[in-house]
Amino acid sequence: MLKVLIADDEKNICLMIQKLIAWETYGMEVISLAHNGVDAMAVIEEKHPDIVISDIRMPGYDGLKLVQKARDLGLGTDFIIISGYKYFEYAHRALNLGVEHYLLKPIDKKELQETLHKILQKRDQSLRKSREEAQLKEEATYSRRRIRKHFLSSIMEKNGAFSEQGLNRVNTELQCEFQHGCFVAVFSKLDSEVKNQNLVGLLHRMEEVIDRDLQAGDEEYINSIVQSGIVSIINYRAGLQEEIRQGMERPFRQMRRELDKFQGYHVTIGVGREKNSIAEIAESIQEAIYAVKCRCKVGLDKMIYYDQLHVTEVPLRELLDEMRTHEIENMTESLDYQTFFGVLQKTISRIKAIPFYSPVAVYDYLERVSELVLQVLKNNQTKESDLRQLEEDLQKVLDFYTELEEMTYQFSEVIRECFEKVIADRKSRSQLPVRMAKQYVQENYNKQVTLEDAAESIGLSPAYLSTMFKKEMGINFSDFLISCRMEAAKELLKTTDLSIAEVADQAGYTDPRYFSKTFRKVVGLKPSSYRKLYQ
Repeated sequence: MLKVLIADDEKNICLMIQKLIAWETYGMEVISLAHNGVDAMAVIEEKHPDIVISDIRMPGYDGLKLVQKARDLGLGTDFIIISGYKYFEYAHRALNLGVEHYLLKPIDKKELQETLHKILQKRDQSLRKSREEAQLKEEATYSRRRIRKHFLSSIMEKNGAFSEQGLNRVNTELQCEFQHGCFVAVFSKLDSEVKNQNLVGLLHRMEEVIDRDLQAGDEEYINSIVQSGIVSIINYRAGLQEEIRQGMERPFRQMRRELDKFQGYHVTIGVGREKNSIAEIAESIQEAIYAVKCRCKVGLDKMIYYDQLHVTEVPLRELLDEMRTHEIENMTESLDYQTFFGVLQKTISRIKAIPFYSPVAVYDYLERVSELVLQVLKNNQTKESDLRQLEEDLQKVLDFYTELEEMTYQFSEVIRECFEKVIADRKSRSQLPVRMAKQYVQENYNKQVTLEDAAESIGLSPAYLSTMFKKEMGINFSDFLISCRMEAAKELLKTTDLSIAEVADQAGYTDPRYFSKTFRKVVGLKPSSYRKLYQ
C-alpha cells in the first residue's frame, strides 16, 4: 500500500479529502493528517510517505519547504499541492521544484482522482523502467561473466595460448584494460567437510570479496567461478610482485572471516608464477591449480605459492606404462572391481613411498585412469547417460576430497557402483529377448506357434533364441509353449462347460486326442478327470 499524508491548516479540508477518495481501490492508505508544517515535516521524516497532499501555505513550514525537505532526504515522494488563486506564485515555485501536480481549492473529486491515476501510471512506468534497467544490467553482467568464464576455461582446457597481438582482442571481448606488464594467476579453492554440498552461494560471496579488494587497487583483473573455486588473472606493472603477493593476503583473510560464519568450510589459495605476457598465462593458471592440489599434503586454509613448493615429481608414465595401462583396460573390460581396487591402492602406496612426493601425481594418475575406464566402457556400448554420470561423479571425487586415502577409496566406490550397474544393464539386455519371446508365446499359444515364428518376431535367429531361452528359463522353448497351453486348458476346464475338443482348440491343439495325451502327461490326469475335481 502507498502511504498518503494529507496536510492542511484547515481540519475540515483534511477530513474532506480523506473521505473524498476510496483509497484502498488505488492501493493507498492515509497514514496521517497534519494541520501545520512542523507536524507534516515530522511525519515525512519518520514515515517517508509516498504521496503528500499539502496546502501550499501552512503555519510553521509552507508546502515548498516540505517539498525541499523530502528532496533532501532522497525520498521519491509525489506531491500534490493545493492552493487558492491568490497563491498562484507559490504554486509556480513548487513546479520549479519538480512538483507535477497542482490543484486549486475547492478540491474537485474527479480532478483529484485523475491526479492519483497519473501518479500511479508514472510509478508503474518508473517501476517497469527500473526493472528493465536492472534486467539489462543483470544480463550484461551475466554475459560478461559467461564470456570471461569461457575465456579462462578455454585457456585451461587447451593449455595454451595467446599471441601478444591478441591482448587488444582480449580487452575488447572481456571489457578489460590489460596492459603490457606482468600477469599472475590465482586459484581460490573452496572445500566443504560435508561432501556434495552446493557451493554456488559461498563462491559468489568469495568472488565479491575478491572484487572489492582488487577494485580498490590499480591492478586489472578478471575472475571466473570454475567448479568449486575461483580463477583470477591479475595484471600489474613490472616490479610489483612482492607488493601484489602481500596484497593477496587481504582477500584471503576476508574470505576466511566470511567462511567462519559457517561450519566446515575451508579456502586454500594457489598462486602461479609471475609471467611477462598474457601469452603465458595458461601456464600460471595450471601452476595455481597445481599448488591448490598440494593442499592434500601442505594443509587447508593456506596460501600456497607454486614457486615455493619443494616436492618430487612423479612422472605419469612411470605409474601407467603400457603394461599397467592394458591391465586397467582389461579389468574394466571384465568389470573386475576387486582387482581394480587393489591395483589403485597399490599404485597410491607406491607414490606415497617416494620421499617428498608430489600429491599431484595421485590426481594425474586417477584422472588418467578415469579416461581409460570411460573409453573402454564407451567402446563396449555403455549408455551415454551412464558415461556422463560416471565422468561427473569421478570429477566430483577429485574435486571434493582432500585426503588421498579417502579420495582413492571414494574413487574406487564410484567405479564399483558403475561396474555393478553395467553388469545389471547387460543382464537386463540379455534377458530382454527372452521376455519378448515369452510374451509372444503367451499372446499366441492358441495358434500354431513355432520357435521360428517367435525368433522372427523379435529379430533373432532361431538357434540363438533357443540357446538364450534355455539359459535364462531353464527349459526349452517347446516346453514353455506346452506349459502355457496346459495352464490355459486347466482354466477352461475349471470355469467353462466347453467340450474337451473345444478346450483343445482354444488351447492351440487341432487334435483332441493328442491334446488329451499331452494333458495327462503334464498334469497327471485326463482332462475329464481334472474337470470333475472342480465340479
